[in-house]
Amino acid sequence: MKLHRLEITAFGPFPGHESIDFDALNDAGVFLLNGETGSGKTSVLDAICFALYGSGPTTAAKGGRKAQHSDHAHPQTGPRVDVEFTAGGRRWHVSRTPAWRAPSKRAASGWTERHATVLLRELVSGEWVERGYRPDDVGQMIHHAVGLDREQFTQVMMLPQGQFARFLQAGSREREELLETLFGTDVYAGIQDELKARADEARTELRSAEADVERGDQLLERYRGRVNAALAELPADLCSEVADSPVAEEPAPSDRDLARCGWDAVVTQCGALVDAVSRARGEAADRCAEAASRHTRREGLEALLRRRAELTGRLDVLNGDSERAEAAARRVREHTLAQQLQGAVDRVEESEQRVASLHASVQELRGRLAPDTDSGQAARQVLAGRAVLLEGLAGDAPPPEGLRDTAVAAGESARSCVQRERAVAEDRAAAQRDGARSADLRGRAERTRDDLRVAREELSGVERRRDDLARATRDEALIRERARSARDAVEASREHERARAAETGSVAAYERAEATRREAARAVEDLEARRFANAAATLASELGPGQPCPVCGATEHPRPASIEDGDDVTTATLDRARAAREVAQDAVDARHAELERARRATAEALARGADPDLDAVQDRARGARAAEERLDEALEALQVCEQQLEEARERLADLEAQATRLTAEAEEARTRSEALKERCDRESSDLAGQLRGFATAREFLDRAEELVRLVSDLDAGQHALDSARHHAAAHQDALDRALADSPFGDPQEVSAALMDPERAAREQSWLEDRQRELSRVEAELSTEDMQRAARLTPEERAELTAEALARGAEELAASAQLRDHLTQQLGGLRALAAEIETSAREVPELEGAYERARERSERLSGLADVATATSSENALRMTLTSFVLAAKLEHVAAVASEHLSRMSSGRFTLVHTDQTRGGGKAGLGLEIDDSWTGVRRGTETLSGGESFFTSLALALALADVVRAEAGGQDIDTLFVDEGFGSLDEQTLEQVLETLDGLRRDGRVIGVVSHVSEMKQRIATQLVVTKTPQGSHLSITTGP
Repeated sequence: MKLHRLEITAFGPFPGHESIDFDALNDAGVFLLNGETGSGKTSVLDAICFALYGSGPTTAAKGGRKAQHSDHAHPQTGPRVDVEFTAGGRRWHVSRTPAWRAPSKRAASGWTERHATVLLRELVSGEWVERGYRPDDVGQMIHHAVGLDREQFTQVMMLPQGQFARFLQAGSREREELLETLFGTDVYAGIQDELKARADEARTELRSAEADVERGDQLLERYRGRVNAALAELPADLCSEVADSPVAEEPAPSDRDLARCGWDAVVTQCGALVDAVSRARGEAADRCAEAASRHTRREGLEALLRRRAELTGRLDVLNGDSERAEAAARRVREHTLAQQLQGAVDRVEESEQRVASLHASVQELRGRLAPDTDSGQAARQVLAGRAVLLEGLAGDAPPPEGLRDTAVAAGESARSCVQRERAVAEDRAAAQRDGARSADLRGRAERTRDDLRVAREELSGVERRRDDLARATRDEALIRERARSARDAVEASREHERARAAETGSVAAYERAEATRREAARAVEDLEARRFANAAATLASELGPGQPCPVCGATEHPRPASIEDGDDVTTATLDRARAAREVAQDAVDARHAELERARRATAEALARGADPDLDAVQDRARGARAAEERLDEALEALQVCEQQLEEARERLADLEAQATRLTAEAEEARTRSEALKERCDRESSDLAGQLRGFATAREFLDRAEELVRLVSDLDAGQHALDSARHHAAAHQDALDRALADSPFGDPQEVSAALMDPERAAREQSWLEDRQRELSRVEAELSTEDMQRAARLTPEERAELTAEALARGAEELAASAQLRDHLTQQLGGLRALAAEIETSAREVPELEGAYERARERSERLSGLADVATATSSENALRMTLTSFVLAAKLEHVAAVASEHLSRMSSGRFTLVHTDQTRGGGKAGLGLEIDDSWTGVRRGTETLSGGESFFTSLALALALADVVRAEAGGQDIDTLFVDEGFGSLDEQTLEQVLETLDGLRRDGRVIGVVSHVSEMKQRIATQLVVTKTPQGSHLSITTGP
């Protein structure tokens, strides 16, 4: 990588615009970065690093809190750094601005935040082509082009010669601290702490496992005591069965084999107890079952004897009630027969009562039609010339023939008169209505003519309002276009706001994905570095005795390299890491696409007229909307007005037609009313001659209908009376025949034989219950069990006494008590045996856990002791951090020897040593091999010039190692700081020749110094001038 141009604006101590042409400095090869202390020499390096990576080494060292906007610059001037460089054969230009606060008249605080920006371009065919403007994308491209991250770049570009100079003269502790600063070994210190923490954790687990094993031994002792206690509670004959299975003595806690034997003995002893008690319990159960069987059989026989005596006594009682039973049976039979005859008696009485009732009804109807009654006189008036038919109703004779038909015919005539009378009334009412309607129509016609005058006036008013609204809506198109534009602006502004929010979220998601990708990339780089570091061990693993080394060709291999445990990087591991990196890259691409879409949405919203001031846009939209609403109201009113106008015209026409129609209808109603009145008078005169003397047709009809009802009822009553007399005679004949076949002489004897229903039910129930009980007793006495009880001998009966049964019960209780006791003991012993077996199975697990904890504790403690240099196996007493620092120092020293040999004309080379000096730490030593004397000596013996050479060689070597490990491009523009003031003239000349030699390698060396001697030695200078208004840069090419 080579710098071409640097431009700084309002950055750090530089208030204005500063431009540095590095091509002019590159031509010189070596140039001096000169300036007073505090003028801003380091800020030049910060600006380069900021432009490439977004932060400088000074900013990073101070936690990123250093203000990058120049305090000397005008508040309106924004900070900016531009760097043009070449890397990998491609020419790049990066322009970056940090976040800063600009003055604002609108903000309440008076300031507004400006976001950081970056733009990366590439020179392609003579034209600058934009490659990226997002910080993450630009960071990736620069990292890919340069091949180094910010920390690596600062180590390579700004050679730490001064720190290595202090290292050469420092003590053991200071030397380690300097190397940790140079190499960055925090991760290995963390590994040491983690190993120590894990070792402590393993020791804690070991103590816990030991406690578990000790608790197992104590549990064994408790189980042994419980088994002995259970054995002591058993009968003596059972104890003898298990006496040959003693529990083993307590083993020594350290002898795990004896402990397991103790568990086996306890399990065996408890098993023998369970077997013995189980057998004894079975025997006791058998004896208890035999005793229970005997006792149950005796109790059964004794119960049979008692039951037989009870049944015999009950049979005697039942046989003593035979006479009562026969009398009750006779009463029940007579009651049943009387119940059957009582129905016939009841039917005769009911038929006689019905005949009497019907005869009274018929006579009552005949009386109502008598000549001296109102109904009889009205009936004769209805019948007129046929009234003689009513004379045949005297006595019990049936109604005369033709009476009912004549009455019905008279009713039809009356009904016709009613209809004619109703028609006359309706015509009179219609005539009255027509007269009234004619008057009403004449009034309505007059009112309609009044409404017609009012409607003509309203029509004129509506026409005038229609003209006013038409003028108010002439600008409809313009108002609606303004409202639509305002709505579009509001929607675009809201879309812009949502798009900005989405863009912010997409930026955060993209940053998280990029962080994951970087982590995956660092993991791949770390694995590749470890695999590269293990390359020698991999080659060594393939060597055999006498086999030539593929590197040096030697057939003897006294100290082949080896891979530390857990540090072997396989191809599969590396492939998985690379696959994870690809997945992370895909995620970054997806988030990048989402961010692009969000940004396009923001741009599209702005193109559609979006305004960041959403409130103002909404105010304008509300005004346009109000105008459009007023327009809509006017249009709606105009439409209503047009409709009202049409309705008014239609109403005017309707009123004119209505006035004409009402006048004609009034005249028509008057004519019709007069005609109806004349017809009603003629019909009323004709109807009066057909009413047979009744005042009205309704009275005529009511009397005719009454006569029809009376004659119909009389016919029906006479028929029912004749039928009832016939049925009464039949019922009497049936009763006479039933009495002749029964023991009863008349109905009174039948009634005397009837009993109260409850008494009859009681008599019947008592007879049935007695018969059932008699059958049951006789059946039970005839069973086999009762016959067997009757055949018992006196000797057998003697065994069934109360004393004999009590002795059997006592024998049974004793057997059951022994059985229950042994059952309880057996349950407890089985539970104890299961508990012991479960605990015995857990013993190997506890011992296995103890062994695993012990092995893990020993392994981790050994690793932690080796890593922290407290183990006797760590012969050099080097911590893991010191070992890593020693390895890196050895690598850097090997590369530095090449530079130092060239600088010292082959005299000096650097040799790494593990030896300690003065009680310091081993592995951090460097010695100088002086070829002139053939003697190795410590670096503290170097003169000032020799120390400068050596430290410069180490710094160059560190840059080479860092660049090689990162796989980056060559850094052709380097800066060397510190140390020149301590050199004499001859040594300074040698130093300058050395730097000039680096220039011949194609590198450009910038010497950072304010020493006046350097100004005379180096003609090309980049000068930093400090003033009260800020610093300025300039290039000089002369003394």
